[in-house]
Amino acid sequence: MNRFRTKVAAALVAAGALITVAVAQAATSDTLGVTTVTQRIVPDSSSGFNFLTTGPGEDYTVRDGSEDGGTALGTAVSGRDKRRTSVSYFGQLTDFQLADEESPLRVEFLDPEGGSFTSAWRPGEALNPQEEDAMIRQFNAFSTKPPQLAKGGVKPKMDFVVNTGDISDNNQYNEALWNLQIAEGKTVNPGTGVDPAPYVGNTALCPAGMNVLDASDPGLYTGVQDRDEWPAPTMGYFWDPDQPDPGPVTVNPFADWPSYPGLMNRAQRPFKATGLKVPSYFVFGNHDNLVQGNAWGSEIFNQIATGCLKPINDDSDNSGRSVNPLLGFVLNPNFTAQDFLNIRAGEPKYFMEVPPDPDRRLISKKEAMNLYRSTGKSNGHGFGFVDKASRNDSNGYASYYSFSPRPGVRYISLDTTSEGGTVLVSDKGNLDDPQFQWLEQQLKKATTNNEVVVLFSHHAPGSMTADVPDEAAKSCTLVDPSVAPGCDGDPRDSSPIHLGTDVVEMLHNYPNVIAWVAGHSHVNNVTPFPAPDGKSGFWSIRTAALADWPKQNRLVEIFDNRDGNLSIFGTVIDHAAGINAPADGTSADNMSTDDLASLSRVIGYNENQSGAEACGSSKCGEGQADDRNVELLIKDPRKPRAIVNKVTVSPTKRKLKAGKKFKLTVKVTNFITATADAKNVKVYVKSSNKRVKVKNRKKATVVIKKIAPGKTATVKIPVRALGKARGKSKITVKAAGIKRAANIKIIKKKRH
Repeated sequence: MNRFRTKVAAALVAAGALITVAVAQAATSDTLGVTTVTQRIVPDSSSGFNFLTTGPGEDYTVRDGSEDGGTALGTAVSGRDKRRTSVSYFGQLTDFQLADEESPLRVEFLDPEGGSFTSAWRPGEALNPQEEDAMIRQFNAFSTKPPQLAKGGVKPKMDFVVNTGDISDNNQYNEALWNLQIAEGKTVNPGTGVDPAPYVGNTALCPAGMNVLDASDPGLYTGVQDRDEWPAPTMGYFWDPDQPDPGPVTVNPFADWPSYPGLMNRAQRPFKATGLKVPSYFVFGNHDNLVQGNAWGSEIFNQIATGCLKPINDDSDNSGRSVNPLLGFVLNPNFTAQDFLNIRAGEPKYFMEVPPDPDRRLISKKEAMNLYRSTGKSNGHGFGFVDKASRNDSNGYASYYSFSPRPGVRYISLDTTSEGGTVLVSDKGNLDDPQFQWLEQQLKKATTNNEVVVLFSHHAPGSMTADVPDEAAKSCTLVDPSVAPGCDGDPRDSSPIHLGTDVVEMLHNYPNVIAWVAGHSHVNNVTPFPAPDGKSGFWSIRTAALADWPKQNRLVEIFDNRDGNLSIFGTVIDHAAGINAPADGTSADNMSTDDLASLSRVIGYNENQSGAEACGSSKCGEGQADDRNVELLIKDPRKPRAIVNKVTVSPTKRKLKAGKKFKLTVKVTNFITATADAKNVKVYVKSSNKRVKVKNRKKATVVIKKIAPGKTATVKIPVRALGKARGKSKITVKAAGIKRAANIKIIKKKRH
């Protein structure tokens, strides 16, 4: 991209803040509490497999949207760093793709084909849970220490963290459960597999006579990265950390990779997750609702997931065979369990016989939301915000919601999953018509309420191209949802399906929309979307995946510059695991969860298909400099309006002797996100006891002439108990429609 970079402006405008950040985040080999403004993680100078080290940080690029000759969305007015106040501060997690890498429903066998299937297997995916925990520790470190400060050095506190989808990788119950446990700081057991004895001969895809691998110890790793369990000696495509280079095989991209004896078994051990310190909200992506992010969860997929036959190898480049019969069950909606068994009968070496696990079952969207709501935390991780009408009309399947963590800002979370589940189409996104209509209703309300709006979704506008109705999946009235969890359970008509262009066109009618934050594409990318009339627009902010290089997520701060413009700061962060990964040959037995997370980062850099070097001169996923650490300018679309949101009284309880008096303290606050002074705020005070007197009971006791945004006015109200006062009095204070009360107990005056 040839984008104009105003580095000089960035240095001048934000010099004070950047110096503060640099001092607080001096470069270190550790990453905890360090942003990429201070240091970036880069490869070392070794040849072949690269370990990682630190490089110089990267300043903010100031952008107004006119870099490519387009219409400016806002104006960078000098001195704004001295004026700005915080509108909101949040973190964006995205694309964990937490995978049960031992599951029979994984389609690793497709990966050697390349092309559309290059994400079916990643060599470090067994280390995803530990890496996600490391990223959560990093967000916790910044929860009270934002990269950018408000006027007067005020540190905005993080309102929440949102995960913009592909939380799971394969729509399985156990993957969803692990994500919930990681977010809430529970003990996570990423190992899968149970005693196969009760299942063999009694389950469709655990046929009798099997010789199940690791049957005596199902907790061990059983999968494609254990060469000792490969069914065909020619296999070489999958990295086995016990033995990366076993000798001549047809394909082996990992011959020069390091060895870590015992790594795959070590990755299966339970660990205590850290848990987020702030509310955490989830947004569904295609991998959360579709099998491998593509297909609706049919009966055959559910049977494979909970069975004992793991398809592993039929690619000609990998195995020497010339046909790909296993591809059929991915693409054929009429594929059956018997078809699967027929392939095994003809080519048993296409399969591993693995311990089953009922927790690998597919999970419906409704069941996933019920799981996330079950603990009562973070308002059901967002799904508690789903409005009652949408929930009822959709039979419990609506998963989109809006919320306002503080006055003046509205967040709208969309579900862009193409629920029809057509392979190689539904990995992209869309909105069904009921959700599209709901979105416009929310935008109208936000405009009326004078709120700025930020959208969250998994797919960005350019990725919403799946023109597939939800009804392409079978209706739940025709199949049992417990057997085929991906059936269409929403009774409403999904058509017309709305793609990204439709949504953008509608958003341009609502200038209060300032940003659309998404993931899916596994790349850092920031793009302006100016409205056709040139008077408004919004920023599209996409963030790279934790599943792939560069293993980064983003902090987002929204400021009111108090000059008619807003600044949206996006700051890229690495996860908190140390940069120095364990050395080649290190036994994994005693590796910590931090070691595993660090190793996952190194593997992600070197991965042959989506690692940093796989994209040529531009490192995969990183984006350009003006897609990473950015200050994005946009006109403040709000009208001047005060937000008196807080009234307090003190004391709230006290004893008062008859014949005595005291002063009640009343504080009235105009919230920080207000766009105008609160003027002539009337404070009404009333006593429930006629013998406890306050000034001017029938009209305003006090009128506060002006309260600036973010400021609090304090007034003192005299309260006097007459000599004959008895009992109790409730002193009610009302300002800007907000009521507060103080309770007074009268103490009888002693006689002398």
